[in-house]
Amino acid sequence: HCRMTDFLPKGHQVLAERLIEGRHVARMININAQSKALALLAGRRRIRQRGRGVDFEEVRLYAPGDDIRTIDWRVTARSGDPHTKLFQEDREQPIVLMVDLRSPMWFGSKNCFKSVLASHVASVLAWAGLEAGERVGGIAMTDAGIFEIKPQRSKRSVLRLLRLMESAPSPDAAANHQNPAISWSTALNQLKNLSRPGARLMLISDFSDFLSEPNVEKTLRDIVGHRQVVCFKVTDPLDATLPPAGRYAISDGSRQIKMDTSQQAIRQRYQVDFERSQQDVIDYLRRYQVPLVTVDTDENPNELLQQVFPKR
Repeated sequence: HCRMTDFLPKGHQVLAERLIEGRHVARMININAQSKALALLAGRRRIRQRGRGVDFEEVRLYAPGDDIRTIDWRVTARSGDPHTKLFQEDREQPIVLMVDLRSPMWFGSKNCFKSVLASHVASVLAWAGLEAGERVGGIAMTDAGIFEIKPQRSKRSVLRLLRLMESAPSPDAAANHQNPAISWSTALNQLKNLSRPGARLMLISDFSDFLSEPNVEKTLRDIVGHRQVVCFKVTDPLDATLPPAGRYAISDGSRQIKMDTSQQAIRQRYQVDFERSQQDVIDYLRRYQVPLVTVDTDENPNELLQQVFPKR
């Protein structure tokens, strides 16, 4: 039996063999559960159920509660019994993950880096999707580019996704190659092309530069029209509060500056800035009824996932 504390994200390195253990936690959540917590975070009473799919699959006897628009009148007339068309998306909801592993995520002051926590959450969701019999795929946003795994109903595709996360280049490695900055609109467009209508998308990032791009809105609007989206915002205690009063040397690997955190006004402004940017992302996503779940490097992400996707 796995305890919720057995498999926790640690350290600064994403390791596929650690992520494989996520399957133990995945058995303790139900990714198909429509929790009240998610509905509240999205600013609505109920999460919208998947829409009618587009790919016609088969015909079966009409059952009470079926959408009358899907009745197949030809088969009904021929057989004398009402029959309804089944669409592919009515039977499956692929889980498509998007994990942000760009350089701002390679940071953490408690337990692990944000990149490690993001990969951990993604691995549990991927295994839970497979456990539920869904196709699973995803995208890794890295400093070296955007990499994708097409959704498939196989353990191999989940393992490929885990290896993709492990192979994301560190900021140092990426700095040696002049790669253009990866934009959110490019990533979201790729996500849209990878996921069919009816899919469930899980976006995992710190969303630090999400609102600074003008083209995000159009793609996001396209995506939420036919797919269910849940966002996981990865944070660290140092995002919200400066370290204890003192003088600190801060480096980005090439330059270094000194910072004095003893001034109360600076500490307060830092905290207010973080809270405001956090609220801005929440408000923005709420306009599209997309729930934002915050997960901190200081917390147990497994317990949080259990609350969001409770097992009945």
